This record gives sequence, structure tokens and C-alpha cells, in this order.
Amino acid sequence: MASEEKGINGHPSGLMTERSVEEMRRGRAIQLLDGKRCWLMAAMETMESPLLDRLKKVNGGDIRLLITPQRATAAALMEESTDPVSISFPKGIGLEALRSLAGVGPQMPIKKTTLAVEVSTNAASVGAGFRLAKLGRLLPALISVRSTEVSSPGLVSISVEDIDRYPRSQGDGLSLTSRARVPLVDTADCEVVLFRQKYEFGEHLAIVIGEPNPGAVVPVRLHSACLTGDLLGSLRCDCGDQLRRAVSRIASLGGGVLLYLDQEGRGIGLANKLRAYALQDAGLDTLDADQHLGFLPDERSYDVAAAMLRELGIKRIRLLTNNPSKIDALMEHGIKVIGRLPLVVPVNSHNQRYLKAKLDRAGHLAE
Repeated sequence: MASEEKGINGHPSGLMTERSVEEMRRGRAIQLLDGKRCWLMAAMETMESPLLDRLKKVNGGDIRLLITPQRATAAALMEESTDPVSISFPKGIGLEALRSLAGVGPQMPIKKTTLAVEVSTNAASVGAGFRLAKLGRLLPALISVRSTEVSSPGLVSISVEDIDRYPRSQGDGLSLTSRARVPLVDTADCEVVLFRQKYEFGEHLAIVIGEPNPGAVVPVRLHSACLTGDLLGSLRCDCGDQLRRAVSRIASLGGGVLLYLDQEGRGIGLANKLRAYALQDAGLDTLDADQHLGFLPDERSYDVAAAMLRELGIKRIRLLTNNPSKIDALMEHGIKVIGRLPLVVPVNSHNQRYLKAKLDRAGHLAE
């Protein structure tokens, strides 16, 4: 975060970004400025009919639905593109039809001939709006209408530059908040260390098993949180099995660290993960389901994991993983990955298709 213009509560751009995210989560519109241009934007996921009706009356009703290229491709609205997509729609279209078009609700029959679909010419402002939605763990789908800059009670105003200044690294400002000894079923010699992000709202755990020597090569597992698998024992994924097996394996190696990262659903959040599950029940695999919702195949970032390891004094590791991209990400952030240890878990009839997609499409290794 830039240090200039700091007030009592820090840099204004950071404050306005976080306030804008909260407004979107609560179903309110924000004002987004890009130079002399201005838009009113709101998240499709939390949109309610009264706000939609009010936005339809702005600027002669030139209102747009903005979706990611991933969503546009999945919904067969446009050939594969790398740019955000803008959709003009009839004024009489209802909220539920728009939600369906954005991938939020159940599919509804919509005549595509009534839609004007085009690549957005305002990629910077649309991308900034999508970033706010993703920071709030909302679907990246927005209602937008061009406007003149207005001063209205209760309307939060933010510029694209403010959003661009907001740190993109989850490791920025990471702080070690608390720690305590917590004996686990698979290892009694264990300490849980909690890290909190200064920006965004994540809380991450380091499960320190035994007494790993920071000067040596330390066995490490990066585990993204999975409430359904880790806590409820879901059979749809291998997360719970991987978590428990990793703890046992690290203990058997004489100690190490398991990082439990607040990145549910490969970074899309629990609500969206459950939406993806419903789409998988309808026949999509895990990667196509995420794309159908407008997300990238993997929205996670491992800069926070590298920052946690540095805070623990660990610089060289052996990584327990089947995912080579984790190795590449840690190496990019200054952690030396000396070797890899596979983490193989049982396959069942419920997770077989999920595991096959990870092997065939996500580049995971079988062993």
C-alpha cells in the first residue's frame, strides 16, 4: 500500500476498497470512477429487485450485465475470449432471469436474440469491479450502468486507481496473532499457530508437528480449507483423507509443518463451492463447474503460505503434494523446495470423477 496521504485509519484507497466490498456483499450499489468516466455497479449475487428497478432508470436505462470470459464461454454466449463480456438486455427482463444469465440461479429459458453480447470496451473498470466481488467471495457478475458522478447519501464512491493500490499479495501485512499447544488424534506433540491477514479477512493456521529444525529441510504440507471434507467427512473429495494422512506422515518423518490455508473451494469460497457441487451433480466436472460460475480453474494464491513459512524461519522444505503448481508458486516466492513427497489417498465411487479431473486437466500427479 502506498504510504502517502495516510489518515488516522490508514491510506484512503484501502479503506474505500474494503467498504466497497462490504457494500456489494450487502446488496448495495457503489460508484466506480475511471478518470472522467463513472459507473454505478452492484453484485448480481446479492442484487434485489428494488435496486435493479432503480438502476434501470439511470441514464435512460442503458444498463449492462458484466460477466467474465469464463462465464461467457461456459454459457455459450461468446466464443473463447480473454476479456470481460458486456450484455445489454431488454428493460422488462426480471431479476431471476438475470441471475440465471449470470450463473447465480437455476437455468431459465432466455431468448439469446434479445441480448446484445459484446466484449467490454472498459476492461480496466470491469476488472476492478470483478476484483471487488471476488474479495467479497461473491460471483464475478455485475450489474452496471454508465452515469455522471453524483454525490448521494450512502453511496460509496471509489476509483479504479484505489482498487489497483489495494495489495494483491495475501502475504502483505500478515501477522502471527496467537499460538497454543493442541494435541491431535494423530500426534500429541503439536502446536497451532494462527496468522491473520491485514488486508482482506483471511485467517490461516500453521500446524507445527514435533520440533522441526528451521535450519534443516522441513517436511511441509499446504492444505486449503475444506469444511465439507475436513470437518464433515465428505466423500466427494479427497481433502479430509489428505489432511489426516499428511499429519500422520509429517509426524512419522520426525516433525514438520502443515499450513491450513483459508482458501475454501480452490479460492472461490464455501457458497460458490456448494454451487459448483450442484453443477457437478448435473454432469460438469470440477473445473467446468467453476468456469460455469465465472471463475478461473484455480483462484488460489500461495504467497501467504510463503510468508507464513518465512515467519516460522523455514526456508527449505520437502513438500507433501501431488500438485506441481504448488512447488512452482513457493519457489517463485523464495521458498526452496528440495523435494516432493506424494500424498496418495483411497478412491471411492463419489470422488472418482473429481480425482480424474485433477489428474487429466489440472496437471496433478498420481504418485
